[in-house]
Amino acid sequence: MPGRSLVRLRLQPAFLVSLLLLPFCLQSRAAGNSDWDYEETHSDSREFASGGMLHIHLGVGDLHVRRGDSAKISLHYTVKSRHEKNVKEAHVDFDVRGRDATIEFHAPSSNTQFDVELEVPQNTNLDVHAKVGDLTVDEVEGDKDLDLGVGNIHVRKGQSGYSLIHASTGIGDVNSDGYGETSGWLGKTLKYRGEGKYELRAHVGVGDIRLEDK
Repeated sequence: MPGRSLVRLRLQPAFLVSLLLLPFCLQSRAAGNSDWDYEETHSDSREFASGGMLHIHLGVGDLHVRRGDSAKISLHYTVKSRHEKNVKEAHVDFDVRGRDATIEFHAPSSNTQFDVELEVPQNTNLDVHAKVGDLTVDEVEGDKDLDLGVGNIHVRKGQSGYSLIHASTGIGDVNSDGYGETSGWLGKTLKYRGEGKYELRAHVGVGDIRLEDK
């Protein structure tokens, strides 16, 4: 039947995404319900120019980026695992070169999680790539390119707003406050053009995106 064929064609990409990301989903659920046997907490900070670009690469864990009150990137994180060796071998590369900074979280095993709190200058452009976890951005002015495999993205805007928003999910919802209507079925897409200064691009493979106008 033509109708059934059309349904199968529409479902196929979604099923492929689900199959590819299923191991990350299971891993994230196990991590969320686990009592970690070992954990360590660390802090670091670096001077950073306002208006610079910050690149973040994270495997498993929650990431919260919020606006700070100084010209610094302040990093606070806890690494957790069921095995002490994994905690000891996990490390973070934190590099600042002028107006460009990179933070990369390295885990020796998938059974290791980083929970991260970051304070950045009020005007900071963000380029974030993460696999599993929740990503929250609080009132940071600047362009944002946010890519997450499995989890939820929550963005609270700053004062200047956006000239362009393109938010999408492979499987999940896009919820927005004041940015128009979404389209799509299993996955949702939101496209918006406004009078603000910055661009926001956000994508989640499996999970939801929430955008707050205030």
